[in-house]
Amino acid sequence: MKLKNAYLILLVLVVFISGLETLHSQNKQTLTGWNVKEISSTKWNTTDGVPYKEVPGANIGATSFAVMDENRIAFLSNASNEIIITNKNNGKAIKKFPISFIPRNFVYENGLFYVLDEQSVVTYNEAGKKIKTFEFPASYIAVVRLTRFNNSTYLLLPTGNSLMIESNGASVAVKEFEGWITSNGVFVISKITGDNSYSIEIKTSGQASGKTSEKTFTTDLRIAGAFVVGSTENRLILDVQTFVSENPISVERKIIAIELNKNGLGNIVSSIKVPDCYYVLSFTDFYVSSTGALLNMVTAPQGITVFSLEENRSMMAKGYPAALTAIKYHFNDHLVKVD
Repeated sequence: MKLKNAYLILLVLVVFISGLETLHSQNKQTLTGWNVKEISSTKWNTTDGVPYKEVPGANIGATSFAVMDENRIAFLSNASNEIIITNKNNGKAIKKFPISFIPRNFVYENGLFYVLDEQSVVTYNEAGKKIKTFEFPASYIAVVRLTRFNNSTYLLLPTGNSLMIESNGASVAVKEFEGWITSNGVFVISKITGDNSYSIEIKTSGQASGKTSEKTFTTDLRIAGAFVVGSTENRLILDVQTFVSENPISVERKIIAIELNKNGLGNIVSSIKVPDCYYVLSFTDFYVSSTGALLNMVTAPQGITVFSLEENRSMMAKGYPAALTAIKYHFNDHLVKVD
């Protein structure tokens, strides 16, 4: 009788432990590495480079970038109010043209630059000719991000919503959508849900009838924010920031990839720490290209370097150069002093 009872207890323990292992396996995030590869480098303040300027309140130079094709990268310079197109292989400027005063950001698509300024989006062709201006209501302030999807232009609002202002080359009655839309049409809503957690909700096709998925993720350090970078057919890319110190404020940034599958959001599959080097104020230093590549613009004392990041399942991934990760530079620590 005692032997039978012991057997039953052992059986219960085996089933219990097996259940715990299954649950752990379901929640476990098996991370792959990232291969980080330099694809271009451009110097500051040379005749064929990008201007850099120190002004009260900020250091300015390149606020955003876009890889136009296999041979060209474009930068938006808020130090000279120009679009500067460089040769990707040698980093040298091959064309420059003036744009609107105090530009904030831009995207490039099908031969056109969509440049965001304080109250409008202005389009230019590759020759620098102004094509059209699309204004938006003055009530939408402090907008510094925009994107394109399905031949339409969306502002990515500080509230976390998207505002469509143009479609097929014509102004439209502005329409606000919940979440930030990515360049392949995924609306993403991110919320901080606790000291060490945040939730992500996606709508994969349209706002009314689109399929939704929501999931909560945790962080080791106190969460400061989770921001949408973009998405591909099977990945959602986020910029997740956590506090290293809250007084003075100091954050650690990680770029993470979340699996997108037929059921919606999966697990985090890749994560990489971003170098703590910000030589100028930039509004877009990461973006997902039209081909699905994840790209990063790093501004350092010597100039601008653009990297591509690709997942590497072998766990032998090559990260950022040690010379770059060793730099700890933020323009806020080196601002022009004003009496």
